[in-house]
Amino acid sequence: MSVLAYHIFEINAFKQLTLLESVEDYRSAKTLVKQYRTKSHVPPGTTYRMMFAENPQQAERLLKEKREPRPMGEHD
Repeated sequence: MSVLAYHIFEINAFKQLTLLESVEDYRSAKTLVKQYRTKSHVPPGTTYRMMFAENPQQAERLLKEKREPRPMGEHD
């Protein structure tokens, strides 16, 4: 049985994903993503994202999915 985890990825300007870490705790994952985003040597066009999933492959699939644009006026 797999344990769900937060998988943290670096996404370069060419939309290639690199798994950096996997952690089970949301707060730890959020802190790590913030740390990656504030590094001084982040290449232009690079972003950092986390995805909650059963395994890194599923997380990568979810991050690569095409999503419908949100309707105008919809709020979080």
